[in-house]
Amino acid sequence: MTEQRIDPNDGIREEPNKPPVYFNVLYYGTILWAVVFCAYYLLSGWSSHGEFKEEMSAYEQEYSAGQASGL
Repeated sequence: MTEQRIDPNDGIREEPNKPPVYFNVLYYGTILWAVVFCAYYLLSGWSSHGEFKEEMSAYEQEYSAGQASGL
């Protein structure tokens, strides 16, 4: 039987509102995932600036090869 509270002023019975277990698992799971995700990308040394530099150097090599062949 669930625990009920009775308001002494008006006599209305209230049942505690508990969310389903899967909701709590999803909630705390997303918090844990966010912490791991942020830690990985902050501490791994990956940066979008470095990725941009790599792509630009590849593009410049491709562009200069095209210029040398007359394309």
